Amino acid sequence: MKFQSNGKLLITGEYLVLKGAISLAVPLVFQQTLKINKSVSPELEWTSFENGVPWFNLKLNPSLFEILNTADEQKADFLLQILKAATKLNPNFQNKLKGAAAVTDMDFKREWGFGSSSSLISNIAYWAGVNPFKLHKTVSNGSGYDVVTSRSDGPLYYCKKGNTYNIENIDFNPHFKENIYFVFLGQKQETAKNVDLFLKRKKSFNAEVKLISQLTKHIAQSQTLEDFEYYIREHEYIIAAILKQESIKETVFKTLQGEAKSLGAWGGDFAMVTWQYGKDELIKNLQSKNLDVVFSFDELIKTW
Repeated sequence: MKFQSNGKLLITGEYLVLKGAISLAVPLVFQQTLKINKSVSPELEWTSFENGVPWFNLKLNPSLFEILNTADEQKADFLLQILKAATKLNPNFQNKLKGAAAVTDMDFKREWGFGSSSSLISNIAYWAGVNPFKLHKTVSNGSGYDVVTSRSDGPLYYCKKGNTYNIENIDFNPHFKENIYFVFLGQKQETAKNVDLFLKRKKSFNAEVKLISQLTKHIAQSQTLEDFEYYIREHEYIIAAILKQESIKETVFKTLQGEAKSLGAWGGDFAMVTWQYGKDELIKNLQSKNLDVVFSFDELIKTW
């Protein structure tokens, strides 16, 4: 058996997606696969690869959910949490774990924040025959947009509604997409930690949610690069005010001849920038900042 799920990015609505803001989410061309083979032993043997290079292993007694061997206890505990949760949703899944050799491989770097965890949860949900969103909710306090997007073939509006969600497939494939780039900032953020801190603020942000929901649709439906950049600036202004942080345009990309927008947990992972002079020139422009991982729109975003 083989399962595969997409990586993801949240283009708009970061943080406020947790409060019900309509957000623009996109699946990526990058994926994580899960292959299930028969093992010679009664245990579950698990091996994870990143671009074909092994980085994690686990041997588990599935009858007792007991970790028998691993080099990374923290990651093993997280995987065990997912497997236990999947078993609660489908008790028959425990039998599938016995004598199985599971191999995962992602064609992107874990540090990029493209969804190594969410695509893993999605793939395990495939294997267990359970709802991926429900599985996600048992192991995470995030919005769930990432695991939903991992199953999508194109961009969508995502809106969290209590313990469920609404989605709408959209045609986010702007004719000025050659001016949109994604730059890795090199500072991986702990999404779960940032989510916890935000949720502890116990504020509804009703006005901001309404504004971000409107801006999401404006950004997705922009007909010109100028409009796109204007709505990005407005979006950044609102989130910066909420987080009491400077926007990334005011810090990292202060001299950039274009706009810049943080994605996901602010200060880490990727930023979306606009630039009108080609990818090679953009990379040259960013050399002084040691930012050399740059993707064009078509190199990264999966569209309908």
